[in-house]
Amino acid sequence: MIVFLLWLLATLDSAFIGYREAAGRNALIDKKVYYRQALIKGAFFGQLAVLFVAVITGVALLISNDSRALFFDLQLIGSRMLSVYVPYAVIILTTLVVRTFPSVDIRCITSVLVFGPFTVIRPFVVLAGAIWGVLAAPSAVTIVLVLLIVTLMLSLEGFLGALRARRKVFGAQWSRS
Repeated sequence: MIVFLLWLLATLDSAFIGYREAAGRNALIDKKVYYRQALIKGAFFGQLAVLFVAVITGVALLISNDSRALFFDLQLIGSRMLSVYVPYAVIILTTLVVRTFPSVDIRCITSVLVFGPFTVIRPFVVLAGAIWGVLAAPSAVTIVLVLLIVTLMLSLEGFLGALRARRKVFGAQWSRS
């Protein structure tokens, strides 16, 4: 369950990264399809990061002298990471539900009061969750694995921005600024 929740949160986070990277870059009036594609593309690249870390974790478990202990350490780290990440995600998802009300004022308020500040603090939340998790079972392997996923998730927005700027993957519609 812990692995599933971490995967779900990473997927949502990377989808929102795709959305943020696309926001304000298209002059279309009806942007539903454009933003849906941005969410899907962000989630796709997030899955690549998760898959890469999953493979490395699998290899670490296979070559570990005590794979059972490493597995339990990773479970403990993951559960502690969730204690930081879930409240953040609940606030974001609740705000998205509030934004479904057909009011420009509500949409503006949620952007200013929640999405803006929470986008700014996202890297700190990611780091806080990682640190809180690793403190439960610090070892060279667990630290490297957590640093790997944190690095990949924090660099995803820059990576998508670079692809957009080079008109790779996202196409010309993403490149209009």
